[in-house]
Order: sequence, then C-alpha cells, then structure tokens
Amino acid sequence: MDSVSEADGPSMAARNPEPDKRSYGKVAARGAAYSGVAQGLKLFLSMASIVVVVRLLSPSDFGVIAMTTPITGFILIFQNLGLNQAVVQARTITEEQTNALFFYNLAASAAIALVFLAIAPLVGLFYGDQRPALITAASALTVLLTGTTLQHTALLNRAMRFRALSFVEVAVAAANLAFTVGFAIWLRSYWALWLGALCGAIVNTVLVWRIGRWRPSRRIVWGSARDMVKFGANLTGFNILNFIRKNIDNVLIAKVWGSSALGLYDRSYKLMMFPLEKVNSPLARVILPALARVQDEPARYRRMFLLSIQALSICSVPGIMAVAMCSDIVIPLLFGARWSDAIPIFFWLSLAAVLQPVSNATGWLFISSGRTREMFRWGLCSTPVTIGAFLIGLPWGPVGVAKAYFLSQVVTIPALYYWCTRGSPVTARDLYAAILPTLLGGILAWCLVLVVRQHLSGALVVPIAIAGSYGFSIAVQSVTKKGRAALVEMFRLISAARA
Repeated sequence: MDSVSEADGPSMAARNPEPDKRSYGKVAARGAAYSGVAQGLKLFLSMASIVVVVRLLSPSDFGVIAMTTPITGFILIFQNLGLNQAVVQARTITEEQTNALFFYNLAASAAIALVFLAIAPLVGLFYGDQRPALITAASALTVLLTGTTLQHTALLNRAMRFRALSFVEVAVAAANLAFTVGFAIWLRSYWALWLGALCGAIVNTVLVWRIGRWRPSRRIVWGSARDMVKFGANLTGFNILNFIRKNIDNVLIAKVWGSSALGLYDRSYKLMMFPLEKVNSPLARVILPALARVQDEPARYRRMFLLSIQALSICSVPGIMAVAMCSDIVIPLLFGARWSDAIPIFFWLSLAAVLQPVSNATGWLFISSGRTREMFRWGLCSTPVTIGAFLIGLPWGPVGVAKAYFLSQVVTIPALYYWCTRGSPVTARDLYAAILPTLLGGILAWCLVLVVRQHLSGALVVPIAIAGSYGFSIAVQSVTKKGRAALVEMFRLISAARA
C-alpha cells in the first residue's frame, strides 16, 4: 500500500496522528492503563444498571431482549467484516482506502438492517410472541448508527488514541445507564432496554465523529481496499467458527439435559470466562496496533509480544488457579448452597481458563502480521475438535462437557502454538516459557492450600490461595534471567504509564 499523499488533501494522519515509533511501548502501557480504568468503570456502571433496572422491570421484559440476542449476535458478526482490524494492521493506509472502507461498513450495516427487518416476522412466529419481533425490527436502527462509527473507531485505534477511546466507552456506558433507568421509570416496559441502547449508540456516534474528526468524501474507489476486504473476510470466517464453538455447548446441554443443567453450566462459564474476556478484549485493542507498527522489526515485535503475554499470564493465571483450587468454597459463597452441583463444572472450566490467556493471545500473532487466512484455517481444524469433545462429554452431563472442553484445550494447544508461530519471530517454545512459570507457581500454591485446609476451613482459605498463587508465581518468575527481566520491564512500563 502507498502512504497518504499530499494530493489527497488534509490527510487522516493529520487528524489522527500516529505516535512516534520509538514510544510504542510507553503508549501501549498507558493505553493498557486507560483501558483498565475504563473497564473498571464500565463494570461498575453495568452492575449499577443491573441492580437498579431489575427493580423497575419484570423478568419477562429482560426475557424479550434475551430471546433476540442469539439471532442478532450471530448476524452482527457480518457487520464489520473484520475491516477494523484491517485498518489497525495495515502498514500504511491511504485516504482512498479509508473512504472506501467507510462505505463498505455502511453498506454492510444497511444490508444487516434490512435482514433484521426481513426476519423480524419469522422471529415472532418462532417464539409465538410479537415482542421479540418488534425488538428485532427496531434493532435495524441501532445497526445503522453503529455502522457510521466503525471506521472512525478503527482510525482512533490505529492512531493509538486509547485515552479518547476509553473516554467514549465510559461516556456511552453512563449514557446507557441513565437513559435506560429514565425510560424504565417512565415506560415500565422492555422498550426501556432498547431505548437505552439506542441512546448509547447516539452518544457513541456523536463522540466518535467529534473526536475522530475524519470525514468521508463522495469519491469512492471501491477497488482500493480490495486487499483489506480479503483480510477481513478471513477474519470474519474465523469469528463465525468461533461463535459456533462458543455457543454449541449450550445448545447441546439444553437439548439433552434441559434448562436446569444449562443454568448450572452457563453461570459457571460466565463466572470464569467473562472476566477473562473483559481483560483480553481491551488489551488486544492496545497491543494489536503496537505490534502491527513494528512487524518489520522482528526482535522488537518478539519482545513486545512476549512481554504482553507474560504480563497477561502473571496477572490472570494465578487468580484463576486460586479459585479453581477453592471451587467448593467459591461457588456456595457467591451463588448459595443451591448451586452446589455447579462446583465440579466450575472446577473443570477453571482449569480450561488457565490455558486461555496465552491461547487467546495467539490471535494477536495472526492478525498483527496479516495472516488471517491461516487463522481461518486454524478455526476450520480446531472447531470440529472442540465440538467433537463436547459430544463425547455430553452423556455425562454438563460436568462431562466441561471436562471434555478442558481436555480438548490440552490436546489442541501444541498444534495451535506451532501453527500461530510459523514464519513469526515468536516461537512455540516462547509461548510455553511464558505460561510455565505461572503454572508452576500455581501448583506450589495448590500444595500450600492442601496443607492450610487441614487447619482452616471456609472463606479464609480463599485469600490465602490467592496470595500464595500470586506470590509463588512471581517468585518462580524471579528465578530465571528472562523472568526477572520481564518483571523489571513490566514495572518500568507501569511507572511510565503512571508518569
């Protein structure tokens, strides 16, 4: 691709200037700090929304929205077409490409809006209830609004303007909460939930267009973005496979074992995986543009990636192992004694979650280096393995499915590490080295907890498990030269982010 030329007029680089190449590490560290604060505020606002709105609306109102979620969630995969990641990953991007991508996103959003309108009557027939049909049709408006912001958000991400993006996210969450509560008090209807989301989308549109400053032009050269569309198509293919893989277990359990069994499995899964997803998504947004900018510098690329996954492992894996070893305490403590059947499910899903931080981060290697075709091929190979594991574990109920999911992760990880590092400055050995010290620290903490539980019981064991798991993991990291260097670099970047 060619860089932006002066002939193109005021360039998007002038509107969203990229940081100095030498400062990518510091910018990424600050971005991680901003994203972390934003995620914390969003989580607080989400919990506040749940606590307040649930007292104003009936379970049936929430059920109406939930009835539309699987359908709309799948269709919305096609809205962005992976083009936002294409913008972030590209070495350079021209005004023509930016403009074409904006209209590709707009066209895709318009098509999806029409699909929502077309399937709305079918949704009503399927459920025998016209309320989800009305929500599905109304969602077309939200889709159109979102479509006008996709390119602006991608440009802000490419320019690594994480402070601005974090501000927008928190402002949208606050607006969503305020308008939802207001409409819930006024309407006492499921429409309050949709109207709150619509108002949040309006606030997002106004802020992103105001902060992003880039404006589309009437001159559209569709062919200029052909390579980016191919990049996005492969990424979309992988996202479809990933959506199937993440939802088929729920379908199978509900079909064979019923809603009660699914409830146990779903709450256990959400309790363990939801926090991981909340950490991985903002971190990926920060790391991907930084990696993409240094993809022509193998040593720097490798160092930046490994530091990121080591930090991710140190921050998340010890905590996961701590709750896994205390699952028989954590579940009754959080959910109550009635949920005791969820304990073994939560235990096996926690073991699977231990492997997730590094496994999820392998996607950064595929995307940042433009290898989405290989990523899609990996999805074609790994998805049948995961589905097959679910089918094998299904006769033993949700516990069998959870155990099978963990075993499928163990079986596929060597192949994943090999596949994602082919032709990359990072090696499979690097990935094992990133997670093994924290795993070893967790195992040592597990031994400590086994001893402690002979003398203590109840909730007091949990903080000991958490402190021991993190303490041993950091201690094991400190034993090796690379581990010490990683810890020093992490603290240096944290200090730089606070500066």
